[in-house]
Amino acid sequence: MAPAMDVEDDDPVVAEYDVYITPDVAEQQLYVLQYLNRPPDQPFTKATESQPTELRIKKDSGFIEVDVPINIHRNYNRLAGVRWGEAMRKTKGFGQKAFGIASGFERTMPRSGNRPGAAGEGAPVAPVTAEDDDNIEEYVTHFEDANEKGHVLNTQTFGGQILHEDGKGPSYMLGTFRDNELHLTRIDGLVQLRTQFHHIDASAQLEAVQRRREKESQEGAKLAEPKAFLAQVKKTGGDTAAELTQAFMKATNQEQWQRLNYFDENDERAFESYHERLFIQDVASAPKLQAKIDNSGFLDTISTSGKGGKKKSRRSIQDLVEISDEPKKVEVNEYQCAWRMALALPCHTLTRYPRNTMTNISSTTRTLLL
Repeated sequence: MAPAMDVEDDDPVVAEYDVYITPDVAEQQLYVLQYLNRPPDQPFTKATESQPTELRIKKDSGFIEVDVPINIHRNYNRLAGVRWGEAMRKTKGFGQKAFGIASGFERTMPRSGNRPGAAGEGAPVAPVTAEDDDNIEEYVTHFEDANEKGHVLNTQTFGGQILHEDGKGPSYMLGTFRDNELHLTRIDGLVQLRTQFHHIDASAQLEAVQRRREKESQEGAKLAEPKAFLAQVKKTGGDTAAELTQAFMKATNQEQWQRLNYFDENDERAFESYHERLFIQDVASAPKLQAKIDNSGFLDTISTSGKGGKKKSRRSIQDLVEISDEPKKVEVNEYQCAWRMALALPCHTLTRYPRNTMTNISSTTRTLLL
């Protein structure tokens, strides 16, 4: 029987790269944003006239939202756009800063003018009301002017929550190529962004305001009556699932958005950040990578143990083997190990990095550098 080395390899190695791992930067965070319902060939860029207009983040609760402009001149329902735009404008006038889970599912309601003592409750009286729908037709007629004055829903919001590494799942890294070098950078989290329907929440909130005002107008003003109450001492925190969820929602509602500047992938600042953050500048002084397991231990790790058997490592996993560039003679027996690297779609950025960034996540992906 011919030796294993004489057998023609049907899957030969076609390229080899020197691998470098970039150091972590404490004052910066790197996130991968996945737009799950956005085709990869339709990125949100200036070239496609869909560059995001605003990006905001709640770091403590981990929520991120991205506003993307809508083409209001093509396949657009102007009447619905005006109604939803007005709903968003009015609820923001009440003091509503966020919607859905990013707001802790809390609603900011306007103060009522019918009830005595209501001056300290709710948000200040907004300059807009829920009943003034007489202007809807006028806004539709003068659509362009209404859009410029903020009466039209002209943005689409994508939102999600940061998925941080918990030590149990995989550790994700971004890969960037430079000649025969592969530079890997650990990311701080993944965010799966989905379409948010804040305009629907705003419309429902206006309906609730309208119902409350109709009820108060029918009942009329009521004098405040003294009520008896029993003082109770409540513990400040709990460990049940319901109590933890309630505390998280309250903290989420109280946390303020941090708004960020968004730079397109073709912006010079994006290229500068890309080369500075995702590459090791001086590879000659970069520390050598070391493995905590040798070749024999690696084979034991990936091999099956058999029926009821227990794998035994030939050497301790604590043995360190330095990865050196010096050639060594390696005797190949019946096992031959081959490393493969799967290249997926290119990755871009908040300061959207250029297109030669690699990630192993196969969806429309962007990279956010904070």
